[in-house]
Amino acid sequence: MNRVHFLAAVGIFLALIGIGAWQFLPRTAEAPPVTNQSQLPYIDTNTTSSTKPNIQVQPTEPANTSVFHPLPLVKGESVASWNFKGAYADNPELTAKARNEVQRLSGLIGEGTYSDTILYVSIANQYGLLGDGEREYDYLGRAIRSDTETTGLPWHNLGVLMERLGALKTARTAYEKSTLIQPGLSFYHYAYLEFLTARMKDDTATIEGAFSAAENNIGKTSYLLELRAEWEKS
Repeated sequence: MNRVHFLAAVGIFLALIGIGAWQFLPRTAEAPPVTNQSQLPYIDTNTTSSTKPNIQVQPTEPANTSVFHPLPLVKGESVASWNFKGAYADNPELTAKARNEVQRLSGLIGEGTYSDTILYVSIANQYGLLGDGEREYDYLGRAIRSDTETTGLPWHNLGVLMERLGALKTARTAYEKSTLIQPGLSFYHYAYLEFLTARMKDDTATIEGAFSAAENNIGKTSYLLELRAEWEKS
């Protein structure tokens, strides 16, 4: 399991803790093939408007395209294909379970039993298992709109998704946002720095800034020292 797949699994794990849906934690996932040409328009990072391509998987409720997504694609980036081979691909039984889980979780939204934010993240996770990146993106956006201040989880998961889809500048924005919302959680700092040192290792200023922010918030941990040493040798 590579780093992106590991981070995706951790994101699913954190959401599943909140709803008790342990049986849907994936074991492995494959990198997305570039097959068709479906993309969002180019949008400046500071804008809030976005439109989305047609979907492949029938959702329980339609995409809310009238509401702006909190993470539009950075200007100049595009997604070649929103579909990828999810962990449940080629398994009809697991595919059916994921779709049933989407229906079950959707029915809990607004009931007050669980946080709507966690429910939206969990629905997004099911679409990720199905390989439907467009729906995963949509529901992570809903999660953020339902809680813009207290949890970095949907931002982190968006970072993983956009990295998987090849929109690296957009992924960087999402990973960083998770560290700003919950600066005391080491996992988000580690994920952001792992992304930067793996994908943008020549962007010294950004990486040094991320290391400084992490050290100020969680201290100079042994893993931060390890990440820095690996980056400096690369």
